[in-house]
Amino acid sequence: MKYSIPNEPECIAALLMRVGFGLSLLFVGLSHYMTFEGFKGMTMDGLGALEPLGMIWAFVMPALMIVGGALFVINMYKEIATWTAGLALVSIPVGMLIKPILTGVSLGDMMGPAINAFIWILVYVTVVKFGTCCGSSCESK
Repeated sequence: MKYSIPNEPECIAALLMRVGFGLSLLFVGLSHYMTFEGFKGMTMDGLGALEPLGMIWAFVMPALMIVGGALFVINMYKEIATWTAGLALVSIPVGMLIKPILTGVSLGDMMGPAINAFIWILVYVTVVKFGTCCGSSCESK
């Protein structure tokens, strides 16, 4: 595999966006494990009978973020990076927005964090669409 430093503005921006997003995802995943008890409590809270699934997901989601983020940074195994990061990110608003249905948690309390998660998803889509190849590296597809 040949590596070259991009010299087109669009490619430079795409590279920086991909690396910045990947590192951010990696750091958030590591942070969740570093504060695991609090993260696990937040993940399980308000799920009612589904709390055991919340506990399992508290172990899985940070791992998906770490793997996806690291793979985006090194620009390898793009399909795995896309699947792992995507699964982690889309599970966040889904998990938050199911809590008002299952318990007495206010929808208003969940909307702000859910919208924040959708912003992460928009960045994810941008990185997947524009940040994984640029110029001649896309021509071989």
